[in-house]
Amino acid sequence: MMSMYQTAVPASSFTLPRRLWDRFSTWRRQTASYRTTMAELNSICDRELLDLNLSRADFHRIAREAALKA
Repeated sequence: MMSMYQTAVPASSFTLPRRLWDRFSTWRRQTASYRTTMAELNSICDRELLDLNLSRADFHRIAREAALKA
C-alpha cells in the first residue's frame, strides 16, 4: 500500500524520452559515419577513382548507404 506522499510513475511515461534518445543516437551515429565516409572518398585522387570505376557524383549515394548500415 502506498502512502499519500509516494507516487508511482508508470513505465509508459519513460518510453517517449527513450525513443527520442534512441532516434537522436541513431542520427548522430549515421551522421558521423556519413561524414567520415565522405572525407575518405574525397581524399581519393581522380586517377584512383578511374581505377575503381567511380565518379565523384557517386559519393553521396555511397556515403548514405554506409551511414544506413552504421
